[in-house]
Amino acid sequence: MTKENLADIIARIEKLEKEVFGSTKNKKSLVATSPNQNSKIDFSINERAFVNRYATEKSGPKKFTLMVAYLAKGEIEKNIQLSEIKKRWSKMSAKSLLGEFNMFYPNDAKTRGWIDSKEHGSYCLTNEWKDML
Repeated sequence: MTKENLADIIARIEKLEKEVFGSTKNKKSLVATSPNQNSKIDFSINERAFVNRYATEKSGPKKFTLMVAYLAKGEIEKNIQLSEIKKRWSKMSAKSLLGEFNMFYPNDAKTRGWIDSKEHGSYCLTNEWKDML
């Protein structure tokens, strides 16, 4: 692909976006208001609002990581008991929130490096947990 082809493709995409979204000014304001665009995470809201704002349409391991993050208030290496996570999760098991809990979620989140387990039955955030946002 040449630079000319790439420039042509970009120009066509921008033209289509302008037709669909209106001016680029409106498009940028829509993107800026999205809570998942690496914006500061608000841990002061209640847990249902937190899950609704940050965890909807995320995979199970990402939801698990976000639940650990909420309970730890974003603190790295603060241990959160699995029993506490399951208790909170069960209160939000509606499909529109978290869905059914699965032990695959913490294992996959740990494999991806978002969380760690220093003690049996507890999990903590790692420095890489925000990468999954």
